[in-house]
Amino acid sequence: MSETCQNRVGRKEFRKRICWSAWVAVAILGAGLLAPALPQLGSRPPKEWIERLERPDRVAKLETERVVSALKVKNGDVVADIGAGSGLFSRPLARAVGPAGKVYAVDINQELLDYTAQRARQEKITNIQTVLGEPVDPKLPPGGVDLIFICDVLHHIEHRQAYLSKLPRYLKPGGRLVILDFAQNWPEGHEEMRFEVADVEAWVKSAGFRRVQAFDFPKDAFFHIYERE
Repeated sequence: MSETCQNRVGRKEFRKRICWSAWVAVAILGAGLLAPALPQLGSRPPKEWIERLERPDRVAKLETERVVSALKVKNGDVVADIGAGSGLFSRPLARAVGPAGKVYAVDINQELLDYTAQRARQEKITNIQTVLGEPVDPKLPPGGVDLIFICDVLHHIEHRQAYLSKLPRYLKPGGRLVILDFAQNWPEGHEEMRFEVADVEAWVKSAGFRRVQAFDFPKDAFFHIYERE
């Protein structure tokens, strides 16, 4: 066989293999064996997140102690801080529920969870348990939580209604869901993440919740408490 013929055969075989590989990939993806990653919106390096989340001006604006006080958690309650980040709210929540209570600090980034655990040790807080969640599920103990707290996190979740629909299964009877997020004056760079408060109300209603309380602080935010219907 001439060299030219060999080259033609080689190219033909190469195309066959490429086509076969493409079909295999499509079949695997269609079977759910090669699910694409679902990164949350607006991702940053963990170190940058920690610096940003713990900024004194942000802490002051969020009125963390006032927010925690408004939740009226009881000694022994179990709270899930979803999107805990640096643990800014996990720490005061853990103090509020007392040694008999527990706070699940949930995040999808292990480095942030490591920082939360480190800060808890430094501050001698022993009732925070870190949980490595998933972008589509917080991975909490079913029926084991009194209050789910989501602060400045919902706008980072890509599939918000689907995520919220999974939360009722993690709450105890009479359990509550708290959402605190931007209502107006969204920061620059949040354009793709923006939503209206009316959108949130529709999502939580679809997930089986009803609003029972609303607060007029922090500034530029909505702070709502929901219960299961």
